[in-house]
This record gives sequence, structure tokens and C-alpha cells, in this order.
Amino acid sequence: MTFTDPLAGKGVASTAELQAAALAWDTYDERRDGPAHMPFFYTAMRYENWWGAGATREELYSLANKHGIPVAWTPPARVLRDLVDAGPSHQAKLSVLEAAEDEVRAHCHALMDECTSSWVETGPEVGRHVLAAWDDGHRQAAACLALAAAEDVMFAVARVDRSQKCKGLTTAASRPLLKKPWLVDRQIALAPIEPLFTQYFPEKNNPIPETLSRHAVLHRLPLEHLNTGHSIVAIMLLVSLMRQAEQQAFEAEVDAQYYEED
Repeated sequence: MTFTDPLAGKGVASTAELQAAALAWDTYDERRDGPAHMPFFYTAMRYENWWGAGATREELYSLANKHGIPVAWTPPARVLRDLVDAGPSHQAKLSVLEAAEDEVRAHCHALMDECTSSWVETGPEVGRHVLAAWDDGHRQAAACLALAAAEDVMFAVARVDRSQKCKGLTTAASRPLLKKPWLVDRQIALAPIEPLFTQYFPEKNNPIPETLSRHAVLHRLPLEHLNTGHSIVAIMLLVSLMRQAEQQAFEAEVDAQYYEED
């Protein structure tokens, strides 16, 4: 099977054409269909790391919303496909990340190189420290630093005032996807935040959540919970949010220039 882009050669497309193209793009699996150039319109409708994953927006959103696994910007398409294909259990998803750790780490480095904005207080230097610790084999230390650093970025990306605290973040993260599936939806980037803040009170002897729990790591630090898979998830989340913040900063700068010229 050879992949063909339904919008090839077009500079302008109607909504109906974009819908049809999105359906075709979401079924394109590079391993099955062979390599193909990313279409001109693609990044206006999908995250660039989805290209070639052969997965729908809803399948990827489920990974983020149910398992707390970031899918915006990272991981690469091959890993996304493996995550979708893995069994429904949370451990099955984590096993995919553990097997692809080197590939995911390299991808995170490439994304951090794209983060240069000072739009949020937690700047790119923090992300580079996280990745350096990961490179040196200090995976759990990198994950703890990532979780501690991610809070600033969460509030910035979600556009939630700090006075609203965790409740504001989880409310923002739980909003439904846009009803226009041919548009990039930043809700995808926020979705892993909701399971991350699943209620957990160690003083009440609550069971530790199955998905990565910020409360469990920062208030009790059970090392069996901060396992290899969850450590990778924590680092990916920081990188994903920082790259999303970078994108939003870029869009804000473009808008500002447009209004200045106008």
C-alpha cells in the first residue's frame, strides 16, 4: 500500500476536504504504508509527532486521559502506534515506554532544543537539567525534578490562575475535545494532568493510584510507584508541556505582530 495525500498540491482547502484529509492522515501508518512527506496542512490539524502513527485523535486522547501518558509532541509516532496496540492494562502501556526508553529520550532532547522562550517562569534550562539526569541514569531523580518543575508550565499552558490551585488544573484538563476534529486541540496536551492529580490522601491510607500520581510521588515517594514507566511518563509530561508552551508563545507573538501591522 502506498500512502497518498488527499490534499497534495493544494494551497487552499474547504472544511469538507480537511475532514476527508484528516481521516486519511489518521489511518496512515508509516511502518505499514512506507515513508511519506508530512502534508502542508498537517500541523494545523494534528501534532507533528502523530504523523505516521496510524492512530485517531480519540485513540491518542484515551492514552492521555485514561493512562496519563502524554501524546502531544512526544513520544514519536512508532511508539504511539505501539501504545495504541498494547493491551488495555496500564502496565502494558508502561511496558511499551520502557522498551522504547532510548528512542523517547532522544525525541525529548530534540523537543527541548526547540524550547527557547521565556514565556513561563520554568524555563528550558530546567528541562535540560531533567534530561541530563536521565542521560546519566538517574531516572527517578529526573522524574522528581520534572514533576516539581511541571506545575508552573501546567498553569501557563492551561491559562489557569494559580489561585485556583489543583482544582483549576483538573477542571481545565477534563474539558471535552473540540467538536471540530480537523483542528489541533490543546486539550490533548492538558489531558494527562487530570489522572496526575487523582485524589490521594496517604493519611487516610488511600490506595496509591494506578496511574502516575503527583501526590504520591511528592508526599510519600513510594519507589515502586515511581517505576521506570512512570518516571518516563513524568519526564515526557514536562517536555510535552514545555513544547506546548513554546508553541503558544509563538502563536501569541504572531498575533501581536498581526495586530501591530493592522
